[in-house]
Amino acid sequence: MWHLIRRIAPNLRRKPFIGSSNSDPTRTQHYHTSVVAPRQSGASTGLYGFDHLKSPNGFQRFVDEAIERSTELVSYISAMPESSEIIRAMDEISDTVCSVVDSAELCRNTHPDREFVEEANKASMRINEYLHVSI
Repeated sequence: MWHLIRRIAPNLRRKPFIGSSNSDPTRTQHYHTSVVAPRQSGASTGLYGFDHLKSPNGFQRFVDEAIERSTELVSYISAMPESSEIIRAMDEISDTVCSVVDSAELCRNTHPDREFVEEANKASMRINEYLHVSI
């Protein structure tokens, strides 16, 4: 997908998936693989496989990056690329936002550490506010 977008919109930056440890910008990483893919190196990971969620404060960064990436994609869509690229960009917005929403909701409802629950609650409120006001 990104090789097509790069050809059409060369100024759009390709970022690794939110919260992933993948730093290769040419490799597309999808929500499902980033959540369930086991670590090969044995390094510690955050909640649900997201590196940002090693501590409760990681939810703040997780939301910040999701909002930043979604805003970039909305700007790209507003430039009226080909319809297939609009659909792909909207799909990435959905994956990006849902990774935060789903992680926050699961944490809010199941995590035993109150600090994680509180930060997940804040993340949930922020991403929902962004969705209702900005998109």
